[in-house]
Amino acid sequence: MKGVKELKARIKSVTNIQKITRAMEMVASTKLRRLQDRAMATRPFADRIEAMMRRVAAHADPSASPLLQVPDRVEAEALVVVVGDKGLCGAYNANLLKHAVAHIAASREQGVATKLYLIGRKAQMFFAKVKDSDIVWAHPGVVEKVEYQDIRRAMDLLVESFVAGEVQRVHVAYTKMASMALFVPTTQDLLPVAPPDADAEGAGAGVDYILEPSPDAIMERLLPRYLEMQLYAAVLESLASEFAARRMAMKSATDAADEMLGTLGMEYNKARQEGITGELLDIVGGVMVQAG
Repeated sequence: MKGVKELKARIKSVTNIQKITRAMEMVASTKLRRLQDRAMATRPFADRIEAMMRRVAAHADPSASPLLQVPDRVEAEALVVVVGDKGLCGAYNANLLKHAVAHIAASREQGVATKLYLIGRKAQMFFAKVKDSDIVWAHPGVVEKVEYQDIRRAMDLLVESFVAGEVQRVHVAYTKMASMALFVPTTQDLLPVAPPDADAEGAGAGVDYILEPSPDAIMERLLPRYLEMQLYAAVLESLASEFAARRMAMKSATDAADEMLGTLGMEYNKARQEGITGELLDIVGGVMVQAG
């Protein structure tokens, strides 16, 4: 059995670690709430753009924009990979990177080369070590502080590459938050654009709109904004998944520390009791020797 001094040191160490994990859990919870507020603030704008896309798609010519054109042959694709900058969030980063690697491998089997656009330091560190990774662009800032303008710049690069014929399709690999405890690595198509189904418009369906300028001109202006919102929503959902995963991981660590402290406390009390008993026996033995 460990000595009293060693057990006391371990209890102090575990207590200090527990304070850190509990603080990190609280920070992750706060950041998650702020991010949810941020996502809710952008939702009305995203909903309006999608509703407008539905209305215009019913009147626009599908051949009016190169962003709507489905290529006859796919030789190269762009894949936007969204992960975090930090760890301590369970398998969040590892699962998404594994999903992205599987996607790249499947594309390679079809003879399609994958050009990488990376958001998150973990993705940059990972793919820098993967042989033959074609990294075209990496977000230079902190993912947690990403702004809509950052997403617009990234989307401009992707659209430019698609229109120039350098890639024939664009995907984004991100983590979808199915629930507060379930995070699903997902790949979503961005280009070519499949406009929202006009029949699913809901309120306003069946109304004959007069569109000025022409539907094709409106579609040309709407498509970039629609794509930006799709990518921005994916980044926000990935961030929400990261914070929720980190909160879960830190809560598990805090709970594990509680259990360990309980076990160490019992061992400490037992060792201390044995020490006191031993000292009493030594005293009694000494008294008996003197009396004899």
